[in-house]
Amino acid sequence: MNKPIWTIVGFIMFAIGILSVILALVGLKFTFLNFLYNHGVITLIIQLIFLFGGMIILYVARTSADEE
Repeated sequence: MNKPIWTIVGFIMFAIGILSVILALVGLKFTFLNFLYNHGVITLIIQLIFLFGGMIILYVARTSADEE
């Protein structure tokens, strides 16, 4: 597994997730996620998937042992 790439992907997912949740609490939106904001509860679920999915990818990328 290529650790640096998966670490960056996980961090970006986590950052987008946490920022979109915080901005939604204030009433703001990311423009590139505009297609997502018209679906009600599904929007929150997808934001949480980004947040926790990014954390999981970060954890797995940083703790997996390369068995070669």
